[in-house]
Amino acid sequence: PRRPPAGRRGRVWVMRHGMRIDEQDVSWRDRSDRPYDPYITSEGRKQARAAGELIRRQALEEGAIRWVVSSPFLRCLQTAAEIANALGIATIYVDNGLCEVLQTRNVAVRPQYVRPDTLRLTDGSMARLSFENTGAPEPAWPEELSAARLRFTRTLERLPMDFGGNTVVVAHGDTVAQFVSLTKSVPEDSVYSVPNCSMVCADAFSPDGGAPVFSRVWVGPDILTLDSMVE
Repeated sequence: PRRPPAGRRGRVWVMRHGMRIDEQDVSWRDRSDRPYDPYITSEGRKQARAAGELIRRQALEEGAIRWVVSSPFLRCLQTAAEIANALGIATIYVDNGLCEVLQTRNVAVRPQYVRPDTLRLTDGSMARLSFENTGAPEPAWPEELSAARLRFTRTLERLPMDFGGNTVVVAHGDTVAQFVSLTKSVPEDSVYSVPNCSMVCADAFSPDGGAPVFSRVWVGPDILTLDSMVE
């Protein structure tokens, strides 16, 4: 998409992916050749569809969702597909800036991402969708949490500027937590629980074309924080 002019950039929903298979089957990692990239379970798909329906209802008041943007990890792509289908959106934009925190405890080897075009042949929820990469560079591996948090902040400030219009971002728990910290001005370590498919949304506004200012923030009630500022 072409970067829109300064002004209101739309409302942004940032959400975590659905339930992953290694939450249901703890031995899955030992059997998989891609233990860092689990797929979502049938329950995860139900969670994603429910989240898509919630966003669709909110969009009746906020205006239609124009864009869905996803981390390149499989669990996020699958969740994003369910969201896109619920919203009637045909294209998912894949942004490497939304990658999981690439600490070795999360990703023990440099990740190799699945090709969305391959997934379209094996995953029915993706059959009608197209995928476009935003061109954001892949983050360095391994990566410290502090570097990932800075990456998330820069990405979450960049996406409203690049896209404009109401946008759903599907990523990881640490990404959602960073958006809470960014929009509510709370310490980064204060958000300690981000359940599957929980979300935060906020209006993005850029008066001068620079980094957006976020307002009218809504934090899902299932996201838990140590700071009483987040309700």
